Amino acid sequence: MRKRLRSRVATLLATSALFVGSSITIGASNAAAATWTFEKGEVFADGGFSIAAHYNGTYAGLMEWRGDPLPGDPGDAFRVLDRLSDGWGMEASMISPATGRVATTRGHSAVYYSPWSTGDLPEETKVYIQLCAVQGERFQCSSVYSGHA
Repeated sequence: MRKRLRSRVATLLATSALFVGSSITIGASNAAAATWTFEKGEVFADGGFSIAAHYNGTYAGLMEWRGDPLPGDPGDAFRVLDRLSDGWGMEASMISPATGRVATTRGHSAVYYSPWSTGDLPEETKVYIQLCAVQGERFQCSSVYSGHA
């Protein structure tokens, strides 16, 4: 009977040690999670601007807004670029005016530019756009930046 009890205690201790070791490993991987940083690029006379995304210091993607059309690019439009094959995508949303416009790379392999998210806006309308790195239900987002139509 004592031998069986000692065996059960030893099994319980070994299982507990494995669980504690797993918890420590999980905690370490969360602590070493990726870092996202974002920065607004130059604002152009047409109201255009970009937001760059960096993943652990590496340029990972961007959002670009065009207030006026350029050869080959529409005006009042934005798109996103995903540069890294890291499991994360890029997604930008127009916060204001509240048009519901989104540009995303979800479902596509890097390197990928989304289609332009377009729609006519009155001249000089102030636009507010936010860029997020997305992975399933997870996201890391920039501040909301502005330009104009």
